[in-house]
Amino acid sequence: MIVDHLDNLDQCTFLNPNISMVVAYIKHTDLLNLPQGKTVILDDEIFVLRETYQPRELSECFFEGHLKYLDIQIVLKGSEYIGYSNKQNKGITITEVYNLDKDIEKYQVTDFTRVHLYEGIFALLTPDDLHMPKLKKENNEIIEKIVFKIKHVEIKE
Repeated sequence: MIVDHLDNLDQCTFLNPNISMVVAYIKHTDLLNLPQGKTVILDDEIFVLRETYQPRELSECFFEGHLKYLDIQIVLKGSEYIGYSNKQNKGITITEVYNLDKDIEKYQVTDFTRVHLYEGIFALLTPDDLHMPKLKKENNEIIEKIVFKIKHVEIKE
């Protein structure tokens, strides 16, 4: 997982060349005015999910991982925690096997780190990065968020 200021996202293009297209999209788009839900940027290579929600208690959240897409999670308004654990760590159990259509596998993780996401910060997550988004902090503020999905690998059925 890479967590950094949004101004430094262009330094991550070594991971995937399509990140440069995401950087250009961010510079030329009013992200807060994107419609809720999915907006396709480039076929099935890049899309963005726009969400508005209230963060949840730990007991209401789950760890997830993706194989096909990288995530770039950006909080536009508010702040939340995202739980993080590397897939290679001990104490990880698969609770729902990989769903190819949704590109998600769910996990139970016994020991993890909480990372603070807030305006101007991004979290870039690779297939080795298990994460638990939407974790509530001490307040009940509404979160405005986008998640860019960038194809990382082609998965055959």
